[in-house]
Amino acid sequence: MTIFGDYHTHTVFSHGKGGMEDNVHAAVNAGLKEIAITDHGFGHSFYNVRRKDYEFMLTERDRLQKLYPQIKIYLGLETNLLNFDGDIDISDDEAKKLDVFICGYHKMVRAGLRDFFEFKIPNLAADMTGKQSLKRKIKNTDAFIKAIDRYDIDIISHPSYGIEVFADKIAEAAVTKGTFMELNGKRVSMTDQEVEAVAKTGVTFIIDSDAHHPSRVGEVSLPLSVAKRVGIPSEQIANVDKLSCFLSQRRKSQ
Repeated sequence: MTIFGDYHTHTVFSHGKGGMEDNVHAAVNAGLKEIAITDHGFGHSFYNVRRKDYEFMLTERDRLQKLYPQIKIYLGLETNLLNFDGDIDISDDEAKKLDVFICGYHKMVRAGLRDFFEFKIPNLAADMTGKQSLKRKIKNTDAFIKAIDRYDIDIISHPSYGIEVFADKIAEAAVTKGTFMELNGKRVSMTDQEVEAVAKTGVTFIIDSDAHHPSRVGEVSLPLSVAKRVGIPSEQIANVDKLSCFLSQRRKSQ
């Protein structure tokens, strides 16, 4: 199995250690055909992209694309799930500017008063203590399903990381919408049994590095090993031995 594109990487504009060109250069050296810069969304408390910086990043993407014609360069965001209603920290107009629309759960996200006490604190406490709740797990799962239904999300990043969910139920919604479920290069937070249950839904996976340093761009040995161990066929992985075709891009071309 060989990945053709890495669609989840970070730069100094959020939590990464290199610039956009550093990631692109690393992707070229790794033999990738496509690379996406997907820094943390606007609502992250500490590592968010600033909206004014994103406008510059759009210009920088275009400059780099001319400089590196041998690789396709995408600019997206790893947006944040905010609450049980499935809201995300991006407006509809901002979403239209994304080449790749990722959504995931992150602990350190700014929240309104209601979301803080009803969503953020209980999930943060559960992650810290390991105390499980079937009711919360159902509500968390439903939050992702609502987000998938509402937005043209391309990728659900690192499912089950820091939050209790039924990943297979999220995958069922993803199948219906055409959203990919990620196997993450930093961590695969799902057990092999959970990955197997997700695979049985027929969902398409995507394997990404989640690189926070240019040296990690294209590094996906961990998720590839999980895919091989569980027995996920290459045909069920969007960027193995082929290029990805994203939901948001298909929508824009209609």
